Amino acid sequence: MESNTTITNAKVRIDHIEDVLSSVAAGDLDLRIESEVEDDLTGVEQAINLLIDDLTHELKKSNQMKEEMQEKLLKIQDQQKMIFQQQEDLMELSSPVSKVWDNILILPVIGTLDSQRTQIMMENLLMKIVSTGCTTAILDITGVPTVDTQVANHLLKTVTAARLLGAECIVSGISPAIAQTIVHLGINLSNILTKATLQSAMIYAMKKNDQLVEGKIKIDMKELDDNQL
Repeated sequence: MESNTTITNAKVRIDHIEDVLSSVAAGDLDLRIESEVEDDLTGVEQAINLLIDDLTHELKKSNQMKEEMQEKLLKIQDQQKMIFQQQEDLMELSSPVSKVWDNILILPVIGTLDSQRTQIMMENLLMKIVSTGCTTAILDITGVPTVDTQVANHLLKTVTAARLLGAECIVSGISPAIAQTIVHLGINLSNILTKATLQSAMIYAMKKNDQLVEGKIKIDMKELDDNQL
């Protein structure tokens, strides 16, 4: 390079520095200040180039960290979706509805009831009522540790929804402690048929089922006699 103690083409070079800095500010980090002379302005040009190099390095490092964070975030989101799906699957498994006799369904409820689980429980029961045509469903809460106002409201909603589909619900497994709690809270379960044990609920349901069958047989026999006449 040509060595000078004065600044050569100062205005042109300063304009060039401004153009480079503007382009760098706009995101073009590949530009550098080119100088063919060495004078008092050369140090400034070199310093600016070093500054751009540092800025480029930090920006690349920042972008790399951002990409890594996004990858980690996606992994966390996938894990959360998997956990949520597993929770839903467990709730499905924890609310099984089984047909145990002609026209009789049983839904054993174990553990604490919340809004989400109750919704799944209700959906499972209603779908089973529709698919089987059963008109009696037993909700056994022997495995429910406590009953509060919220749990009682959940049970009422489930029983009401089943009735809308033509099925009667029997709530069994009410312990003395739960019975005292219900009375103490002033919860009105007078519209729900309750039994102390699952066995007594089954006996009631089977007797009712036998009465329905006998009644249907009598109706069929009467229709047969009427047709013969």
